Amino acid sequence: MKKTIICAAAAGLLLFLNGCGGQGSGGKEPGKENAEAVQISSEPVTLKFMVAHGAFTDENFESYFVEQLAKKHPNITVERVRGKLEDLIAAGETPDILMSGLPGIPALQELKVIDDLGPYIKKFKTDLSKYNPDAVDAIKTFSDKGDMLALPFRMNVPALFYNKDVFDIFGIPYPQDGMTWEEATGLAGKLTRNEGNVQYYGLLVGGADRMAMGLVLPYVNKQTNNAVLETDGWQRLFNQYKAIYSLPGYIADGKVPTTVDKFIKQQTNGMAAFWSADMFGELKKMATNGQQYNWDMATVPTFDKGKGYAWQVESQNFLISSTSKHKEQAFQVISYLVGEEIQKLQNKGGEVPVLRETGEIRKDFGTDLSFLKGKHTDALFMLPQGLHQHTKYDQKARSFINAAAEETVTKGVDVNTSLRNAQEKLNQYIKDQIGG
Repeated sequence: MKKTIICAAAAGLLLFLNGCGGQGSGGKEPGKENAEAVQISSEPVTLKFMVAHGAFTDENFESYFVEQLAKKHPNITVERVRGKLEDLIAAGETPDILMSGLPGIPALQELKVIDDLGPYIKKFKTDLSKYNPDAVDAIKTFSDKGDMLALPFRMNVPALFYNKDVFDIFGIPYPQDGMTWEEATGLAGKLTRNEGNVQYYGLLVGGADRMAMGLVLPYVNKQTNNAVLETDGWQRLFNQYKAIYSLPGYIADGKVPTTVDKFIKQQTNGMAAFWSADMFGELKKMATNGQQYNWDMATVPTFDKGKGYAWQVESQNFLISSTSKHKEQAFQVISYLVGEEIQKLQNKGGEVPVLRETGEIRKDFGTDLSFLKGKHTDALFMLPQGLHQHTKYDQKARSFINAAAEETVTKGVDVNTSLRNAQEKLNQYIKDQIGG
């Protein structure tokens, strides 16, 4: 059967890509043999597949999902759909399979379009112990009963990327694994200077909301729906953010420097704390275009020496529509995609897999990518990730937090006032959403 990809205009609801020991039914490895233990109709079937906004190019979708799946399940056709999910639902065209980052799951729950995967996990004897336990537990937080509403597909892990040339210019030793934010800020101070009319930035973090992930700070109390931004944790975070962005020369024309612009395009940024998936995407573009870059990575800084998180758990996940007429086939598909065969393929392609980390995974990580040869990719596997309690208000809360943090360094607003203003704005937003 011909494999096709349906491409409509991307708009509307974003399935956000923005993310402790789970155990399941014993048995074989997920996706490789489990789905075969139960007899399913081999009649031709077409499944509509909606991936996270911006997560896959059509080329990647074709290679990961269409071509690989055709080898394993030739009777199943997957069609990629894009568009506004609400419109698809209203038209009776809800996708059979959805991909979403953890922050996007509450919005899907609100739309009442996702099914509990528990019955299929049990029926197909899917062994959840094969997965990264943090990823499993993160999914369970979306259900009061600890249900599995999704299967994790790939992880996103941060690192401290650094430009060796900037360090070499000033004769500063490269950053090491295990640094705290205070240590990284101190190192940044040695790199931050104007040399030959070029402004160098020691450390950029991409946003206060990302730094906050290292403390796994909540935005909203899930029980009361009240904002919880005026806390010691948020104050600590803001003070550290301010210490970085108050370094001489950071703020020009009242604007905070952006990581991609300074680290990738201008290459005037010494260190950048950034999601690996996003940074690898930029570095891959450079390598494809024949651009040379002298970089490496270390573990992302933590707030406390010898402990802390590599930000919070973030994964892309597969969910099955509650209205799908082919739920078993849909589960058959996602079981295969999160199984060992595809996960190892992803791992070699520089995407952190959802299988439990092993020496083999570390050794093989990124081996298909020439720009990762010789790089310290172990940094991606050395720190645990924290478990965040997501709410449907978090995305808006992040915008309030980032704006509040920026005004402490661009406008001189004190930390307490900025946090209080952000809390008031978030509470008003929640009230408006609830309709109170």
